[in-house]
Amino acid sequence: MSDRKLAVMLVHGVESAGEQYAARATELLRSEFTRIAGVSADEALVIEPAFWAPVFESGQEQLSHRLSGPGARWLVDVLDALAARASQGSTPALLAAASTAGLRWLPGLEDAHFPTLRWLIVHYLGDAVAYRSGTDGTGHYEQVQAVLARSLHELALKAGDDAPLAVLGHSLGTVVSSDFLYDLQGVAHGTPLYPGARAALDDTPIERGETFGWFYTLGSPLALWAQRHPDFGVPLTVPHPEFVEHHPDQRGEWVNVYDPDDVIASPLRPLSDAWAGAVREDRRVGVGPWWLGWTPLAHPYYWNDRRVVTPIASQLAQAWHRL
Repeated sequence: MSDRKLAVMLVHGVESAGEQYAARATELLRSEFTRIAGVSADEALVIEPAFWAPVFESGQEQLSHRLSGPGARWLVDVLDALAARASQGSTPALLAAASTAGLRWLPGLEDAHFPTLRWLIVHYLGDAVAYRSGTDGTGHYEQVQAVLARSLHELALKAGDDAPLAVLGHSLGTVVSSDFLYDLQGVAHGTPLYPGARAALDDTPIERGETFGWFYTLGSPLALWAQRHPDFGVPLTVPHPEFVEHHPDQRGEWVNVYDPDDVIASPLRPLSDAWAGAVREDRRVGVGPWWLGWTPLAHPYYWNDRRVVTPIASQLAQAWHRL
């Protein structure tokens, strides 16, 4: 068995529910890597999901209860279960959830009209609002960053202190991972990490972010976040400035993958010259089944779709052979 390992972190978006959110994506990435690289992914890859959804679960449950009353609990449970399956690429689950969006009222839900759309707002928009408000002292931002830090620490233990690092983020997970890696890069310039994240990390090259070489943003709303800053701000540096010192034979990249029918996602390179310099490619794809992929319901499919995963697996296979 080879001791050469690539570290891969998967960071989910707001639609994920349940710890198995990355099971199908992991299986697909492993199978495509094995096929392309000619070596078992079990020998070459260490894949670690960063499951940050629990940070917001308690607040979401309280909000749903107070807005819709205790009678809504059954519907929330059903929608959560469908979202968990949809995040793994289940079209029937996605359609089942979408089919209830037009329901104006259900018995036992008091005055909460359009309960499915309310659930959608609480879980999707609510996560985004709660995450950003965490920078104002609620602790949510730090807690989410600590989850990613613990995942990075696990990768260091399993893949090695200087293993090359690839990060795949989906939806709000692209913002979460970009923020974390940006903060990690800032440490070298005197910007401290939040204590919760700092405490989870040891002082190794991978945990300092120095071996971070590949960033794949899938269905990303980063353009919306960037508008908070003058001229859309300063994007993350990919690969890390120290990457070449640790892995001089490697060639990192930032590829932003988007479906034009996904209203959450967009290209990033047009934002500014800085973004054009940071993002190597805005990769336009069609995701999901053909009869559904031309709608905004394409959004959950990215890392469950071979058209997205196969090019990423190919890059990782080339990287492994250069180790």
